[in-house]
Amino acid sequence: MHSVKAHRVGGALADQHRQHDALEAAPSNYPRSIAPEDEAVAPSSPSDYSPLIRGFTSACGILPLSLGPHDRPRRILHDRDFTYVVTAHGVIDQLGTTSVLELDRNIRSPSLPFEEFVDDACILSHQGNPVVILGHAREQNQIACLVLGHGQVSRHITLRRDTVKRHGVSAMTSLMSPLKFASGGYDHRVHLWDIAQDLSGASAVELAIKHTSLVHSLLPIVDTSHKLVSVGADCDVPIYDMSSERVVQTLKTSCIPYHAHKTDLRSCTLLEVSHLETQFEIRDHRQPNQAVQRFGFLAGEKRGRFEKADSWSHFVVCGDRDGAVRLWDLRNVSTEVAYRQCFNDPVVQVVNTGPRLLACSKRNELACINFQDE
Repeated sequence: MHSVKAHRVGGALADQHRQHDALEAAPSNYPRSIAPEDEAVAPSSPSDYSPLIRGFTSACGILPLSLGPHDRPRRILHDRDFTYVVTAHGVIDQLGTTSVLELDRNIRSPSLPFEEFVDDACILSHQGNPVVILGHAREQNQIACLVLGHGQVSRHITLRRDTVKRHGVSAMTSLMSPLKFASGGYDHRVHLWDIAQDLSGASAVELAIKHTSLVHSLLPIVDTSHKLVSVGADCDVPIYDMSSERVVQTLKTSCIPYHAHKTDLRSCTLLEVSHLETQFEIRDHRQPNQAVQRFGFLAGEKRGRFEKADSWSHFVVCGDRDGAVRLWDLRNVSTEVAYRQCFNDPVVQVVNTGPRLLACSKRNELACINFQDE
């Protein structure tokens, strides 16, 4: 059995290329609690808590996905009970619920996979059953709602999205209200969707969010109210307030942003950006024109919009183009907390499912990393 040692802050890394010589991180002022709007945030130090990433075992190592030619994983979706892998060709596989990394069953295999063009996906729940929402980068039938039950698609609903140019959905996210989700498109527009309780259809409202390029990702947050963060390829990140129905703040980035993630501080959002050394920025909504912190790793090439990290509490985990998984503590980002080489090709997505981290590679492989406290 192989093991992975957790790298404590200030510890030496195994490979010199992972040293952060060019790191542009500002002094850590990431608090563990929410500060009032008119109070300065005092610096906080990481506690002695250090996560342990245990090594792969023969029971939860590398799992190949049986995908067709030219198919690629798009999203790993996780709800309370199950984890699903969604591909660009619309294939949906359900993973087992045990500690063993295994495919439980194939949920969906489209008859015309080359016409699917899935760019993003999200997951909702209806009467205890998962509902997978697919966003397609195509002219017709751009959004599909798939109600799952007993390991198969029990109902397929196609939603119509009116577009005038540049057809296709590029971003999806579930919202905090039941049966509601948001979509962003190649036409630069963002829509809020409300699915009927009987699943007969859905109504859509275009939000007053203005982008000049395609929408890369969407993130619902709650600070002083319910809001939606929209990440655009135009380097604008508008924050839309649901109650007042207007954009209340717009974050500006110098690099193209790809994804937004929650942090344990409500007034801050973590952005993934296109940069060779600092792939992450912590942005305070009250300071729209500058990053509170920047951090990352030295990379040979920039990440793309289909590569996605994950965050929970004060941690963020991501993969790199060399097949490694990297973990940071947001309270001190001067170095990685843990590092694990998983594949020989780029990591597409890493997701925290609770008892374990799931990483997916560009060559259609899954890796499981057990995650626990010391």
